[in-house]
Amino acid sequence: MATNVPTSVSTPAAALEPAPGAAAAAAAPAPVSAHPVNTAPSVAAAPAPSAQPFVLPIQALQSLAAEAGLQWVHSDAQKVQAAQEAIAHAPKPVHVPRLPKPRAVVDEGPLVLVETRKDLSQVRMPFDQA
Repeated sequence: MATNVPTSVSTPAAALEPAPGAAAAAAAPAPVSAHPVNTAPSVAAAPAPSAQPFVLPIQALQSLAAEAGLQWVHSDAQKVQAAQEAIAHAPKPVHVPRLPKPRAVVDEGPLVLVETRKDLSQVRMPFDQA
């Protein structure tokens, strides 16, 4: 059973192009109002839920460590809090600024020319033949 299916469909060129009035309407910018319009419904700011303190599941962690052949070690909360309070109450170190190096004193006297090369025309070398 063969059905007749068209392999190409020809459409008129006028159907593919938009009408000139529609193109002008699409190109024209929408009018902008002077006052911004808020489309979102106004919702009063809900108070943030208070943060719940995190509780570490020590029993679960101890059993997990024991299954792995390890031993769970946990810090004493009172000792940790005492150490944090001691750090908070420790006096701040006093800032001692570094002193800059003293500037080198420039000699204001006359300049002296110092020869650092010898005049090789007067020096006799062992390979010179007289």
